[in-house]
Amino acid sequence: MGKIEDVDRARRARAKSDAKGGSSVNEPAKSGPSTRGRCPICRKPAVEKYRPFCSVRCADIDLGRWIGGDYRVAGTPANALNSEDEDGETEG
Repeated sequence: MGKIEDVDRARRARAKSDAKGGSSVNEPAKSGPSTRGRCPICRKPAVEKYRPFCSVRCADIDLGRWIGGDYRVAGTPANALNSEDEDGETEG
Protein backbone atom coordinates (compact mmCIF):
# COMPACT_ATOMS: atom_id res chain seq x y z
CA MET A 1 0.00 0.00 0.00
CA GLY A 2 1.27 3.52 -0.81
CA LYS A 3 2.21 6.26 1.61
CA ILE A 4 -0.93 8.28 0.90
CA GLU A 5 -3.16 5.38 1.88
CA ASP A 6 -1.11 4.82 5.06
CA VAL A 7 -1.44 8.47 6.05
CA ASP A 8 -5.17 8.44 5.31
CA ARG A 9 -5.65 5.29 7.40
CA ALA A 10 -3.71 6.83 10.31
CA ARG A 11 -5.80 10.02 10.14
CA ARG A 12 -9.04 8.03 10.21
CA ALA A 13 -7.84 5.97 13.17
CA ARG A 14 -6.79 9.13 15.01
CA ALA A 15 -10.17 10.77 14.28
CA LYS A 16 -12.01 7.73 15.68
CA SER A 17 -9.82 7.77 18.78
CA ASP A 18 -10.41 11.51 19.29
CA ALA A 19 -14.17 11.06 18.85
CA LYS A 20 -14.22 8.39 21.55
CA GLY A 21 -12.16 10.56 23.86
CA GLY A 22 -9.28 8.11 23.90
CA SER A 23 -5.66 8.70 23.15
CA SER A 24 -2.56 6.63 22.76
CA VAL A 25 -0.18 6.19 25.67
CA ASN A 26 2.60 7.74 23.59
CA GLU A 27 0.60 10.80 22.52
CA PRO A 28 0.30 13.92 24.66
CA ALA A 29 -3.17 15.28 25.34
CA LYS A 30 -4.41 17.45 22.47
CA SER A 31 -6.58 20.27 23.66
CA GLY A 32 -6.62 23.95 22.79
CA PRO A 33 -3.97 25.82 20.85
CA SER A 34 -0.65 24.17 20.16
CA THR A 35 2.42 25.59 21.81
CA ARG A 36 4.52 24.61 18.79
CA GLY A 37 4.10 27.81 16.82
CA ARG A 38 1.94 30.34 15.17
CA CYS A 39 -0.23 30.24 12.08
CA PRO A 40 1.81 31.40 9.06
CA ILE A 41 -1.23 33.24 7.68
CA CYS A 42 -2.66 35.23 10.61
CA ARG A 43 -0.02 34.62 13.34
CA LYS A 44 -2.58 33.30 15.86
CA PRO A 45 -1.51 30.25 17.90
CA ALA A 46 -1.61 27.11 15.76
CA VAL A 47 -4.21 24.47 16.59
CA GLU A 48 -3.09 20.83 16.59
CA LYS A 49 -6.00 19.71 14.39
CA TYR A 50 -5.05 22.17 11.60
CA ARG A 51 -1.32 22.47 12.26
CA PRO A 52 0.56 24.54 11.19
CA PHE A 53 -2.55 26.70 10.78
CA CYS A 54 -5.09 27.92 13.32
CA SER A 55 -8.19 27.04 11.30
CA VAL A 56 -9.59 25.62 8.08
CA ARG A 57 -9.92 29.18 6.80
CA CYS A 58 -6.18 29.86 7.02
CA ALA A 59 -5.37 26.44 5.52
CA ASP A 60 -7.65 27.25 2.57
CA ILE A 61 -6.04 30.68 2.12
CA ASP A 62 -2.62 29.00 1.97
CA LEU A 63 -3.85 26.41 -0.54
CA GLY A 64 -5.28 29.18 -2.71
CA ARG A 65 -1.92 30.94 -2.68
CA TRP A 66 -0.16 27.75 -3.83
CA ILE A 67 -2.69 27.14 -6.59
CA GLY A 68 -2.55 30.77 -7.70
CA GLY A 69 1.22 30.65 -8.04
CA ASP A 70 1.93 33.16 -5.26
CA TYR A 71 4.56 30.83 -3.81
CA ARG A 72 7.47 30.14 -6.14
CA VAL A 73 10.81 28.46 -5.78
CA ALA A 74 13.69 30.62 -6.99
CA GLY A 75 15.68 29.21 -9.86
CA THR A 76 16.17 29.11 -13.57
CA PRO A 77 12.91 29.07 -15.56
CA ALA A 78 12.11 25.63 -16.94
CA ASN A 79 12.18 26.80 -20.56
CA ALA A 80 15.73 28.18 -20.07
CA LEU A 81 16.94 24.67 -19.22
CA ASN A 82 16.54 23.56 -22.85
CA SER A 83 19.82 23.55 -24.72
CA GLU A 84 18.03 23.99 -28.05
CA ASP A 85 18.62 27.07 -30.14
CA GLU A 86 15.83 28.86 -32.02
CA ASP A 87 16.09 26.48 -35.01
CA GLY A 88 15.30 23.48 -32.83
CA GLU A 89 18.75 22.00 -33.14
CA THR A 90 20.68 20.91 -30.09
CA GLU A 91 24.05 22.41 -29.30
CA GLY A 92 27.11 20.38 -28.67
